[in-house]
Amino acid sequence: MTHSGFSRRDFIRVSVMAGGGLLVACGGGSSSSRPATPPSNNSGGPPTTPAEEFTLGEFMRIGTDNRITVLVGATEIGQGALTAIPMIVAEELDADWSLVSAEQSPVAANFNNPYFQNLLQFTVASSAIRGYFDAQRSVGAAIRQMLINAAAKQWGVNASSLRTEASYVIDDIGGRSASYGELSSAAANESVPSNPPLKDPASYRIIGTSPQRTDASAKTDGSFKYGMDVDIPGMLTALIARPPRFNGQALSVDDNAALAVPGVRSVQTIPGGVAVVADDFWAAQQGRKALQVSWNELLAGRTDSASQRNDYNLRLNLPGLPIRSDGSTLLAQLQASETLSADYYFPFMAHAAMEPLNVVVDYDGSSAEIWTGTQSATLDKIFAGVVLGLLPDQINFHMMPAGGGFGRRGNPLADFVRDACFVAKALQQPVKVIWTREDDMKGGYYRPAASVRVSASLNSGDEITAWTHRVVTQDVTASLYVENALDALHDMELPPLAELTDFETGMPYKIDNVLMDAHLTILPTMPSLWMRSVNKFSDVFAQETFIDELALRVRQNPYAFRRQLLSEKPRHRAVLDAVSQAANWGQSASGVSQGIAVMGHWNSFIAQVVEVSVSANRELTVHRVVSAVDCGTAINPNLVIAQVESAVIFALSSVLFGEILLEDGVVQQSNFDDYPVLRMHQTPIIETVIVNSGNSVGGVGEIGVPCVGPALANAIFAATGERIRELPLSRLNFIIA
Repeated sequence: MTHSGFSRRDFIRVSVMAGGGLLVACGGGSSSSRPATPPSNNSGGPPTTPAEEFTLGEFMRIGTDNRITVLVGATEIGQGALTAIPMIVAEELDADWSLVSAEQSPVAANFNNPYFQNLLQFTVASSAIRGYFDAQRSVGAAIRQMLINAAAKQWGVNASSLRTEASYVIDDIGGRSASYGELSSAAANESVPSNPPLKDPASYRIIGTSPQRTDASAKTDGSFKYGMDVDIPGMLTALIARPPRFNGQALSVDDNAALAVPGVRSVQTIPGGVAVVADDFWAAQQGRKALQVSWNELLAGRTDSASQRNDYNLRLNLPGLPIRSDGSTLLAQLQASETLSADYYFPFMAHAAMEPLNVVVDYDGSSAEIWTGTQSATLDKIFAGVVLGLLPDQINFHMMPAGGGFGRRGNPLADFVRDACFVAKALQQPVKVIWTREDDMKGGYYRPAASVRVSASLNSGDEITAWTHRVVTQDVTASLYVENALDALHDMELPPLAELTDFETGMPYKIDNVLMDAHLTILPTMPSLWMRSVNKFSDVFAQETFIDELALRVRQNPYAFRRQLLSEKPRHRAVLDAVSQAANWGQSASGVSQGIAVMGHWNSFIAQVVEVSVSANRELTVHRVVSAVDCGTAINPNLVIAQVESAVIFALSSVLFGEILLEDGVVQQSNFDDYPVLRMHQTPIIETVIVNSGNSVGGVGEIGVPCVGPALANAIFAATGERIRELPLSRLNFIIA
């Protein structure tokens, strides 16, 4: 994905707010015909204007009290978007950071992510910060210049003689200054600079520092509002009974017992389920338990995990669709002294976000207001309009911060939003539709299962002359759009689509002959969706455990072997060297073994060392995970460290425990009791080193995930001599200490 070209003038529009002060907007988004309900204050400071003056399209406010509020188009899902993006604006604006706060933006074209060609307000692919970086710099720089120009006119001086500092324009010669708030109204009348000068990164005073998060106080005292916290007058609560197997439909409904539950108001059949609507969650839950539904499962899948795995493994024996082909692997294999290969398997996994999916919809027949934490706001709003029969400007869509996303809230088919809109359309009164964790675990979307085969050929000098990498996995994009196809019981081959063709970039080593191919399948009876680190999770695991195997085969240190093969990859080498030094590679404590792995993607690079011990009864203890990450320019180092720490915990949860199993088409897992995640006592020491390369901003949300698994597996081999070919480790009879 490349960034689109757009002018700074197109991005910035200026107008005067009714209450005074400067409002800056990007693009030309439309306004909802319904008055906006006052949003919750997640800004980290008091609002600068009355809530009734908020309009769709606004981007930044400078109040007459000198406070600055930045509206953030990326969803806050824990990654720090509400802090990092305002930091970028404040840097170029020369703002006093203590006066800056942030709010989630409206859902409008103004706030679309430049990373996605300005077409979608989409918070995926580690793009929240790197996607908006250039545009936010331009906004800050333009407004700073407009404030200077306004002051120059008021004082009758040349603008070039003025400077800015900490939200003031300063005239050193005249010995005077004016705050941005004092100048904001006059600045609104200035023309927008077409090409405002941007700072030299060497002069940054905010970017590269770690001020407190704008949402820290509210999250600490509990006042921060997520979608689950939304409560509006007259709101009902609904839970949906869903078929035990995917693609089932309600055939008949006996709702007598459900309607007899105190607090239950109605039962509504919607596509894919039956909604029980009640005064509160408890009543809805009890009503759903009492509901009797017969399901039509003619098109429902009855796949089981064992047969699905066998099918994938059989496909490994057949050539796939080429993804990358360098040189001639066949000739190199024929001429090789030795060829080694290994097969790997990765099961379906659940996103398991901490905050369950939830949507509030207030629909009155002619307009709607919607609140939800989403990673796919544009498409959610479009699908809401389709279900409700409304145009975009008839929907006021509040993009709420979310308690974790991991891709589950980025479904381009807006599944949980559509469900809520179907219920609201039937009721025509406010309703909150909640997916319990059990609902999502048993009937949601999953990281696709994958089988991978890797082979390498060696010449008589123990040099790698050929590398092949074959993957069998579900094509997420295609699967999403054929979920209800008539051939739901069959899967078929399709050409590789965008989200999987990039897996070749995960193989950085200098090898002359490389062949990568893929069987990308559609399995509509097992809904799949992108999950944090997407296909890198399985591809990098296979690559980095197998390269470790080759290193030991040729009697080389795994770190030195990688370093030699990365002679043309300086950023890979830099993080590899940094983590080796930080982790004291090769010098672990007695009884502790180390494993290492390295990768690059999302314009970032990472190397990780994992330290473990394994007892005689297979009790596995992960003692320490050390990471060295190069994300180009670290906007806020503490946010980078927090993201890597989060990724390490997420990865360990997946590697140690993550597994969704099917029996006769029914998902067997339901909650954290049978789909565990890492507990506090199991969490290792996590250390992170930032390698400042000074390159363009890279993504951090996912880069910390893929290498954890192979580094852990390599450490286990060092401790036990056992190679890990499948996940999770709990299935291999390891006891997780």
